[in-house]
Amino acid sequence: MEDMQLLLNNANIFIFSDCVKNFEALTKILKQKSYNNIKNTSNYDLAVNYVKENIQDIILIDISENDKIGYKICKILKTDKELREIPIIFICSKENNDKEELFSVGGVDYICSCFNELEVVVKIEMHLKLRFMELQLEKIKNENSNSISELQRTNEELINLNKVLKKEVSEKNQQFEEIALELKEFNVVLEEEITERTKTEEALKESERQFRYSLEEAPLPIMLYTEDGNIKTINRTWVEITGYTIKDMSTISKWAEVSEIFKLDLADNNIKKLSTSKKRQNDGEYIVKTRKSNIRFWNFYSAYIGELQDGHKLFMRVAIDITERKNIEELRRSVEDERKKLYEIKEYDRIKTEFFSNISHELRTPINLIFSALQMHDLKLKKCSFPDESIDKYKYTKIMKQNCYRLLRLINNIIDITKIDSGYFDICEQNVDIISLIENIVISVADYVESKGLSLIFDTDVEEKVIACDLEKMERIILNLLSNAVKFTPNGGTILVNVQDIGENISICIKDTGRGIPKDKLNTIFERFIQVDKSLTRDHEGSGIGLSLVKSLVELQGGTILVKSHINEGTEFIIQIPCKLVDEVEEEFSFCDSIGKNYIEKINIEFSDIYK
Repeated sequence: MEDMQLLLNNANIFIFSDCVKNFEALTKILKQKSYNNIKNTSNYDLAVNYVKENIQDIILIDISENDKIGYKICKILKTDKELREIPIIFICSKENNDKEELFSVGGVDYICSCFNELEVVVKIEMHLKLRFMELQLEKIKNENSNSISELQRTNEELINLNKVLKKEVSEKNQQFEEIALELKEFNVVLEEEITERTKTEEALKESERQFRYSLEEAPLPIMLYTEDGNIKTINRTWVEITGYTIKDMSTISKWAEVSEIFKLDLADNNIKKLSTSKKRQNDGEYIVKTRKSNIRFWNFYSAYIGELQDGHKLFMRVAIDITERKNIEELRRSVEDERKKLYEIKEYDRIKTEFFSNISHELRTPINLIFSALQMHDLKLKKCSFPDESIDKYKYTKIMKQNCYRLLRLINNIIDITKIDSGYFDICEQNVDIISLIENIVISVADYVESKGLSLIFDTDVEEKVIACDLEKMERIILNLLSNAVKFTPNGGTILVNVQDIGENISICIKDTGRGIPKDKLNTIFERFIQVDKSLTRDHEGSGIGLSLVKSLVELQGGTILVKSHINEGTEFIIQIPCKLVDEVEEEFSFCDSIGKNYIEKINIEFSDIYK
């Protein structure tokens, strides 16, 4: 994993984009993940020439504004034999780019120009991993191919050497016969013949020495043994791979503990079959356990050599180490399994997202019908009179409305969560006076909070601060956190909303004196569908989506959120939003324009699961 992470960090990433904003956003995301080798150009000719001269690991082409040039570059790269395997990811807008066309020209994936950080990092890292694994497979394949070629060449040399030896032995036998005849016929040349015989013996010894040397230095594991199970020799390659010497394992019965192949030699019928055969036989592939308990895969071949001077039959066993081939096959199966899993995960996520989106939209219609009926009922109740004026004639309609608001809140949250997951959630930033925005929200809910027996305090160290943010999303964030504070703070408690300018960020702190969150739950408080109290008897309602959505809304605006809490002392949520401005917006908002006739309904929705 460390080697793969190092490869990812050193990956060469090339971005073709004529949109500076997109390039800067991508570069920022990638550098946060330690990707440093990033190159960029917006010139068509420079892009093509640079990639041809500097092979890249992955290429990102921005077609959000001009897809014709991007497709043209992709087609040119895919026609180049050296560049066609480089994965190309398109950066596209979600409205005006044909997804089928970008795949047809050779793209492997695409990223929406709204740039979800998790999507960008996961997709680039996934395709880089696949790219590096394919390169590794190709390298191993080439090395294995070279090894097999070397083995075949060595085998041919051994065969040729064996032919030479047979020829020499035949020639020497013929010479011996001629010498014998000459000894009988020419006794006078006995001394010369003895000298010739001495030379012949020396040649045979040299031939034997060369054979032993070839056997010892052969790159294939080789063993010589007799029919009674005694090992005559094993060469250096055999010893280096297994770790066992002939002193450690001197008999076939001992080697039977290392590999199943040697158990065949313990059977008499196998030895007889081998000794009567004039051809080598392939014994098959077997596992061999080394001295260090490693597992190797060998393909064994056996052959009968002949009889020794003591009458024992000599056999040869040669092995080809196919461990690397087996590992490559296993790696390929693993890669294919991972691809299938990735496809299944994507398909499941797509089906889940579609289901939540459809069911959420379907639920809105009956809820709106219930609201309409309740409004008609309230109009009729106004015209009704009751003998007992102390009776709250709107009691049950209030209960029904509150629960309808609660259902609307759940539906809105589910729809937004599914949009965020699918990358179609829009953030509409505008320049807003964040101090005025937060203060107006606090003022709007002050009466409601005080009616629950709580104190609500707003404090700030700066009177005005204009930053770029999504006004509606900030309202939902603050209202959600205030709703939680009200829900979990007992009567007599205090809720403090504090806004501070800390330089590059605006810090928004919402602190209460409620029951607090257990320490072991702080790490999961922002996870989806997680609730601190999961019991059936819990005294507060909730779906477990709110804080997860809050975290996503904060992060989509470039901010962060963290929580501090102590049991029976209270909880503090701290949000930091970057101090930036958007140049495209002509009008700046110094106050919260959203506080109007629809704002009461927003509060009712966000505070709908408070029943105390």
